[in-house]
Amino acid sequence: MEKMSRIIVVAPKSINRHEKEVPFRFDYAYWNFYLPLLSMGHEVKFFDTSLYGDKELAGLIEDFRPHLLFCVMTGSPLYCPNEPWETIKKTTKEGNIVTFNWFCDDSWRFDDFSKQVCNFFHFCSTPEKQYVDKYKEIGYENILYAPWCANSELYSNLDCVKTNMACFVGAIRGDRLSYMNTLADEEFKVFTPPDSSFESMVAGYSSSLMGFNFSKNSTGEGTQMKARVFEVPATGALLVSEYTEDLENCFKIGEEILTFTNEEELLDTLRTLNKDVNVVFDIAKKGHERFMKDHDSKVRLGTLLETILP
Repeated sequence: MEKMSRIIVVAPKSINRHEKEVPFRFDYAYWNFYLPLLSMGHEVKFFDTSLYGDKELAGLIEDFRPHLLFCVMTGSPLYCPNEPWETIKKTTKEGNIVTFNWFCDDSWRFDDFSKQVCNFFHFCSTPEKQYVDKYKEIGYENILYAPWCANSELYSNLDCVKTNMACFVGAIRGDRLSYMNTLADEEFKVFTPPDSSFESMVAGYSSSLMGFNFSKNSTGEGTQMKARVFEVPATGALLVSEYTEDLENCFKIGEEILTFTNEEELLDTLRTLNKDVNVVFDIAKKGHERFMKDHDSKVRLGTLLETILP
């Protein structure tokens, strides 16, 4: 029987709490880390770093006596003005509780964030396999490769009617706008939900034959792995993603997902799919099966916990 642990998830419960006139939305860690850990049978507390800081985390640690701090630290004074860095560093130094951080954006934040703070934790993970060596080059050995994941209990087996050919959920900016305008010029309809809440995202992809992912990072200068890469297959839709290197470590391109590198490649792919919708269903089915086997949150978290907990 798997060992059950006491875990504090140290993460923002919402990243828009401090934005004016924006409704509260639970963030990724709530749906895809906290709820799956509970489902796995662990005792879990969620410590909301968008609200609380060092004093409150220290008090929770004293009361709850966890085996693990599972952190998703942002380094952002906008999202989390009081992130409990001092308590985390103290806990790591004392060594009685395992500390772990899930890094999100190493493709553009490694130099100015990740490599500056990784030593504050016993273990860290990166969603980009090529960055494992970068951590080791700076002398940090306890780095784990952990791509994004999704909670199948919330995304999968929804049995939705496919009312849309394609869906995209996210901010339409930069070259995403160019892609979307090109699709509109070709009269290819893409459903975009009225908001980007978790519920709208799941409903949008679940009711669509395919879901798009654009891989450019926030700087616009490179690509990165995004959670959407796993969220789309989790719903049973076919993932059509802008290519980024790490995709090949997670799916069989051409068999389980489809990729493109420019607008013409995307259009060619869509024209081919339009000729035979059964191809869409076939690849989507294989992509969903691969997701359930390798990328469900419980699979990912189970592997991490086996590695970092004694």
